[in-house]
Amino acid sequence: MTDNSQASQTSSDDRRHFVYSVASVVIGSFLGLFPLIASLVAFINPLTARRRIPLQAQEESGTGQEGYTRICSLAALTTGAPPQMVQVVGDKLDAWNFIPQQDIGTVYVHRTGEKTVTVFNATCPHLGCTVSCDGQVFDCPCHNSSFNLDGAKRKSESGRENPSPRDLDKLSVDPSKLADGEVWIKFQNFYTGRVEPKPKA
Repeated sequence: MTDNSQASQTSSDDRRHFVYSVASVVIGSFLGLFPLIASLVAFINPLTARRRIPLQAQEESGTGQEGYTRICSLAALTTGAPPQMVQVVGDKLDAWNFIPQQDIGTVYVHRTGEKTVTVFNATCPHLGCTVSCDGQVFDCPCHNSSFNLDGAKRKSESGRENPSPRDLDKLSVDPSKLADGEVWIKFQNFYTGRVEPKPKA
C-alpha cells in the first residue's frame, strides 16, 4: 500500500471516528433529556395542581370568592359585644397535598355595626402566641404584648415596652357576603417579628 493510500485510509478512519463520536454525544444527550423532562413534569405538575384545586373545589361546593372562607352568620354576632374567638375551617394546602375542611387557624370576630365586622388573626405578631381577649383589650400571655379592640398596639401600663412590632393582623371581610348576612374572610397567617405584615405563602 502506498503512503498516499495509507494517509487516505487514516483520514477516512479519523472522519468516521469523529462522526461516531459526535453522533454518540448527540444521541446520549437526547436520551439524557428524557429523565430531566420527566422530573420537571413531576415537579411542576403539583405546583399547577396546587393553584387549581382550591378554585375547583369552590366551584363544586358553590362557595364565595376565591380565597374566602365562611366563618359564621352575622346573626350569630351581637353588635357591641366583646370580640368572639372563632376557629376557621377551610381548605388546607400542605406541600403538595390539598386537604379540604381542616382547622386552618383562629380569629377574633367583632361586630361593630349592623352590617360591619372586624376580624383579626388571633396570632400575636411578636412571636406567634395566641392572644386572649377580656372584652376590653387583646393580651398576649407569652410576652405581654397588648392591643386595643381595634387591633392597635397599646402602650404598656407597666412601663415595659410592648414587644409586638406591629398591630394585630386585620383580615379582609367579603362585603357582598355581609350584605347577605354571612361573614366570609380571607384567612391568612403572617410572619411574626416584622414591622410590616407579610403573609405566609
